Amino acid sequence: MSSDKHQQDETMISGNSQVSGKPSTGIETVQAEADNFFNQGLAWFQQKDYRRAIAAFNQALRINPDLAEAYRYRAMSHYCQGDALGAIGDFDEVLRINPNYAEVYSDRGLILAQLNDRWGAMQDYNQALQIDVNYDKGYLNRSMLRLTLEDYTGAIADCDQVIRINPNLAEGYLNRGIARFELEEYEDAIADCDRALGINPNLAAAYFNRGMNQIALGAYQEAIADFNHVLELNPNDAQAYLNRGYVRLQLGENWSSIEDFDQAMRLEPVAAKAFFQQIANTLNEEPDAVEDNESKLIQGLMVQGNLRYQLGDYQEALNAYNQVLSLDPNQKEAYNQRSTVRSAMGDYQGAIADLETVKTLSLTTPLSLEVVSVATDELTPQEYHERGVEKLNQGDFHGAIKAFNYVLQHNQNDATALTCRGFAYRRLGDKPRAIADFQKAAKLFYENGDMKSSQEVIKTLKKLRQ
Repeated sequence: MSSDKHQQDETMISGNSQVSGKPSTGIETVQAEADNFFNQGLAWFQQKDYRRAIAAFNQALRINPDLAEAYRYRAMSHYCQGDALGAIGDFDEVLRINPNYAEVYSDRGLILAQLNDRWGAMQDYNQALQIDVNYDKGYLNRSMLRLTLEDYTGAIADCDQVIRINPNLAEGYLNRGIARFELEEYEDAIADCDRALGINPNLAAAYFNRGMNQIALGAYQEAIADFNHVLELNPNDAQAYLNRGYVRLQLGENWSSIEDFDQAMRLEPVAAKAFFQQIANTLNEEPDAVEDNESKLIQGLMVQGNLRYQLGDYQEALNAYNQVLSLDPNQKEAYNQRSTVRSAMGDYQGAIADLETVKTLSLTTPLSLEVVSVATDELTPQEYHERGVEKLNQGDFHGAIKAFNYVLQHNQNDATALTCRGFAYRRLGDKPRAIADFQKAAKLFYENGDMKSSQEVIKTLKKLRQ
């Protein structure tokens, strides 16, 4: 949208140009005042202060109701504030004053397309190009609509016109590449993405679409490199994380894929779940068919468990983690994840038992085994912790609290002990103390990077406060 078409029609401002037989400067004075308000509005618009811009354009239009550019910039200000209908109304006014304004037809078409009025958008794009057959942005906008309508051949034809008129407009190559991807012309699509990036090396969408074509060709390392570029330019692109995670899954880099999927889930949970649903069926094969190597099999099962958990399919997630632990009873991450699933299923004792196992495994080293062999009359914090878990499972909640009190005297930042004591307080009906323990545990888990445990404790807190 350009800013250099300040159209004026002075004959519509005032009926008479002379007063008492003498030349009058009234028209010029009124026009100057309207221009002054318009320029103020334009300055606010360029500073992205759209509220003040609209106020200034209102003043300009109060003085001169036929100042087309004031309507146009007020329309763009409304749009930037999220008022699409207000923008369309102002664009209508521009076209009332100047029915041959190609750029305004194209701009109004963009908004209509976003409002899902595809027929209206197409009519506006066609009208813009009828007025100006060499209007590159009109072809570009129409190509985007045709992509939405799955008219890929038509989109390519429009992009060809864009490139003919303006060979340095990167988006022309980008959109043509998207259409060629949909037509499975992957090599040509990659060539278009390359051209777009040659013009604008910071065009994230071109890296993304080139990455998608690389996936289709099985060039997984190249795809990862492209998605890396996307995330350098936009660290919050959930789709880039999802697709990089998928590629890493194909390469057997399952731990890395888990990290990508988790990040996407944090950014856009709805889109991530839809993506997971598409690929979940590929993770339902028999374990032996996934990978002969045991470590690869464990990684694959962990991915399957995580995806199933994120989809809300807790039983299948539990089954996957159980398979991991049958292969490797010392797999701490599987216990952590199974604890999360058990908590989501309401099996709090099972969840606590898994967290306790993680605690035990973390403390089990050759050195600790030697120390345990030394006789002592006093229980260690770890032994008190074990006693507390045992008391919880037996329903002796007072005894559990005493045991965890001892643990916390030695380490007041033991998040697992706080969580367990919180469950004991909860079962005794002491909500204030349970809430205090859960709050501190959630904070400690978060600070230690254990996001899943933190989130599950927070969920328990929310239920407790209801």
